Amino acid sequence: MISLKRHLSWGLIISLVALLTLQWAIVTYAINKLTEDQLVERLQREGESLLAGTEFDASGQLLLDAKHVSAVYQRPFSGHYYVIFSGKQRHTSRSLWDVDLPIQPLTTGAHTKRYINGPEQQPLLVVVHGYQKQQGVITIAVAENLASLKAGVMRFQLLYAVVSLLGLFALLAIQRLVVLNALRPLQQIKDNIAKLTSGEESQINNNGPQEVAPLIEEMNRLLIAVQHKSRRSRESLGNLAHALKTKLTLLNQAAERPEMEMLPEIRNDIYRTTTSISHTIEHELKRARLLGDTHPARRVDLKAEIAQLVHTLRQIYQAKAVNIMWEITPDARFHGDREDLLEILGNLLDNACKWCRSSVSLTISGSNTTIFVIEDDGPGCAEHELNLLTRRGFRADESIPGSGLGLAIAHDIVDSYGAHLSFGRSAALGGLRVEIRFNAHEG
Repeated sequence: MISLKRHLSWGLIISLVALLTLQWAIVTYAINKLTEDQLVERLQREGESLLAGTEFDASGQLLLDAKHVSAVYQRPFSGHYYVIFSGKQRHTSRSLWDVDLPIQPLTTGAHTKRYINGPEQQPLLVVVHGYQKQQGVITIAVAENLASLKAGVMRFQLLYAVVSLLGLFALLAIQRLVVLNALRPLQQIKDNIAKLTSGEESQINNNGPQEVAPLIEEMNRLLIAVQHKSRRSRESLGNLAHALKTKLTLLNQAAERPEMEMLPEIRNDIYRTTTSISHTIEHELKRARLLGDTHPARRVDLKAEIAQLVHTLRQIYQAKAVNIMWEITPDARFHGDREDLLEILGNLLDNACKWCRSSVSLTISGSNTTIFVIEDDGPGCAEHELNLLTRRGFRADESIPGSGLGLAIAHDIVDSYGAHLSFGRSAALGGLRVEIRFNAHEG
């Protein structure tokens, strides 16, 4: 699953890194270009100063006035050099010592710029111009060592890189705060949905970002539609069940008519069939009891509901004098449909009371994983039949009345919650042991 926060963070990080890298490259290029242009301009002025000090004598010899030569050109390998030549005549700066520069003559008005290695492998920038003076063509090349300039530019690049890196970290910290602040309403929506799941809320609060508001509205509209549809379905099922019970009553009344006394087998078949159908209807009626406004994930008051359910079962099995023991640990919780829980426990406890000799036990424990355990002291069930208990219509003993649907219905409801229903033999009471495990997000 794609993380929106990670996606935004990486997008901003890549954008900032690319922007600062581009900015560093542009600024570095601009500094290099500016310093180089200034150096070229200075070397050109130096060349013009040397031109002012040159002249041809009467015999056509090229002369250079020492007054126009800076002292820096006198020191050997100083990094500042010049070459002046006209025809075969050539003057070089004393700083070159016995080294010459590979400079070619230029025509009048021509100029060029070159990068070459000079004395002691010094990186040189050479500016060459062709001039016309006293009817003679003079080529003047002025060179300067770029080592100090490159070192200065390198220091600037390093300093600028450090400043840019610190700026990048500062911007990343700021953008992280901005992203976290922008996504904080989504966390509030998540918490609100958790409350919706636990039954503390019935709708999602629409206090998130403007971009998310339409999604929240659609989700709330869907929740309302689902609740209305569920209520209508339960009402329709209840109406159908009541209508069928009315028809069954009429069918039983018809079986009781005097003329049916001559057909006892048919009358008994009718009674058995209507009784079986009636059991099925009763189970479906229990599923349709919840009418009106409901919140499927509302927290159920376990103590109050279990106490009422146990009291009802004791009244039903009063003749059998069933001892129903129950215990709920303080941390036990159930979030879900109250009617679903009563349907599950009602069927399982009813089955336990029906098969027990005298005792039934209900234990509810756990917090993150809520566990319901129902045990009885009855005959239990053969191991090879345990997996068949939730099959619709299966009855371990046909001599005891029942429709064979109770455990199947309980299994279907448990399965709808994603919980786990298992059967075994009770170590404490010796009869059947039923265990239901609801995870935190399920019950």
